Amino acid sequence: MKKENDEITNLFFSRLQDMEMEVKDGFWEDLNADVIGSQQHHKRLLFFRIVAAASVLLVLGAASMTIWYLSPKEEMEQEFSKIAATSCGARLDGDGVLVKPLPKPLEPVLSKPGLKNSQLLTQSIDETEDSVSVTFSVSFTISSNHSDNRYHAQNQTNSEAWMANDPNHLKNTPDEQFHESTLSKPFNEVDRSCSLAVRLLGGTALPADNNRFKMPISAGITIEKMLNNYLGVETGLMYSNLPSTGQTLHYLGIPLKMNVTVAKFSKVDLYATVGGLADKCIAGAPDNDFKHEPIQLALTAGLGINYKLNDRLALFAESGIAHYFKTDSELATVRTERPNNFNLLCGVRMTY
Repeated sequence: MKKENDEITNLFFSRLQDMEMEVKDGFWEDLNADVIGSQQHHKRLLFFRIVAAASVLLVLGAASMTIWYLSPKEEMEQEFSKIAATSCGARLDGDGVLVKPLPKPLEPVLSKPGLKNSQLLTQSIDETEDSVSVTFSVSFTISSNHSDNRYHAQNQTNSEAWMANDPNHLKNTPDEQFHESTLSKPFNEVDRSCSLAVRLLGGTALPADNNRFKMPISAGITIEKMLNNYLGVETGLMYSNLPSTGQTLHYLGIPLKMNVTVAKFSKVDLYATVGGLADKCIAGAPDNDFKHEPIQLALTAGLGINYKLNDRLALFAESGIAHYFKTDSELATVRTERPNNFNLLCGVRMTY
């Protein structure tokens, strides 16, 4: 059986050894174009997946921060204060004001006097019958402000003396006034004055012309000056690398943008940006002077999100669109093939 299979195999090899098949013209070019097109489709699909993931994270973060921002924080704090007051032995009156029980006054313990000092002791007791008794109380207050404990430590003596001489101290104690002023402030209030921020960023955009012009890469550093709590001006330096088949161009530009904060939360800020970019080719072209490679202008706009790690450091992601104006340059780039292009920028924002 094996011998017959070997004979059949040898027969096929002998008959098909010099067999050739002609293909139609342009077959290999079409096959190469199909392979390049599939690679470009894969890169586009990957870019859109990244943009979709960033958009989903942006929507989820905005929704969670909105729910947290609209939640009744003051009512929650009042409920926690009631629980703390009950555990400390205090009570709340009809108006919801914290009332601390007054401890019983301490009666002095006198030693037994001798026979010779009995008259002097009787006279001193008669003289001190109308004296004012001094009482001491200790209060505990739960507050979101850490300076509450320091306030009690610095003003304990004055509070005790004032409570001893004021008969209405149960309703207007300094501790309760300080506690009420603390609860009256918003839970997530952040006192942010005009500040300066430095942003380190990097990003990319879509390719063009069947992967002939690959995805550009951008990196830069910018400085943002906050004019107020919601408006800022940003500028700096931006480097762009534009790779393509047979050439790689290097650009250096100066962006100028206006950033408007749309919403603020405890950890997340949503903002919109609009501005422009002035780019100049500095390397990669046959002649990089201003005559052959003039300055290219662009208009940009986008939406972004800042996630604050602390008061000084934050992560940001910004998705937008850019329109590049045509120049007199003879070199074709991804910007000439796709003048309106989507981009994605990510980085770190440091506030000073």
